[in-house]
Amino acid sequence: MSWKKFYRKNKADLHVHTTASDGKYLPREVVKIAWKKGVSFLAITDHDTITGLEEAYQECRKYQVVFYPGIELSTNYENREIHLLGYNLNWTSHELQENLAQLQAARKIRVEKMVSKLSERGIPIKLEDVRKKATGQSMGRPHIALVLLELGMVKSIDEAMRLYLSPGCPAYVSRYRISPLAALKLIHKAGGMPVLAHPGIECPDELIPVLIKNGLQGIEVFHPKHTKKQEDFYAQLAQTNQLMITGGSDFHGHEEKDFFNLGEMKVPLNSIRQLKKNSCSGRL
Repeated sequence: MSWKKFYRKNKADLHVHTTASDGKYLPREVVKIAWKKGVSFLAITDHDTITGLEEAYQECRKYQVVFYPGIELSTNYENREIHLLGYNLNWTSHELQENLAQLQAARKIRVEKMVSKLSERGIPIKLEDVRKKATGQSMGRPHIALVLLELGMVKSIDEAMRLYLSPGCPAYVSRYRISPLAALKLIHKAGGMPVLAHPGIECPDELIPVLIKNGLQGIEVFHPKHTKKQEDFYAQLAQTNQLMITGGSDFHGHEEKDFFNLGEMKVPLNSIRQLKKNSCSGRL
């Protein structure tokens, strides 16, 4: 069976966020939304946290959706933010939880500094309002963006990022991040499979061979922000290096485009099979 024929009946989404980090919906709600869209294979990949995995797993069992416990780790490489996805993690790993606790603490400090910078510019934003948006453990820039949107300072989350919250912008503050190689090691130690997230957004091409040498197992080729040219480039790169090709919507649920993209990114059948070998939901 070709992956195209398979995918018509069995959608997959390997990059989805919940309220555990900066998504709008609870883990159980995200599972139900994905199931209604026909998603049969789902990975929850919240930013630097695994707190939503148990709830999502139980809900996936209810709807008979194959579940891949995951995470999206934010790392730093030469002042660039590189994201690594980890699939089929042992989310009870003590070492993993300790490392994530450090990252969460750094996130909170960063948000406080960014809110302070915005306030100094006369923007009436309050830290308590940002905290209310962060219903889960992981607090970050998207929560600030949501408050700016409510205040009428921007027309979209993307605009908030572009005008205020990205490198070089008035309110941007860097924070502690682990290196990409440290993230690879952490994912491997937790029994997971590391995949480079949306490399076309910020990852320099020269870093990818280094990641491969240090245990990278896949590349997220299909992502809403990738161009066709980028998809072709990263697909060829993955095939040449015998890496798994993945795809995901990067669903957060705050904007209409998120629902349009959910479950619509390509995921080859071989990748589904490879992931299922170590999943907690059986074999294909």
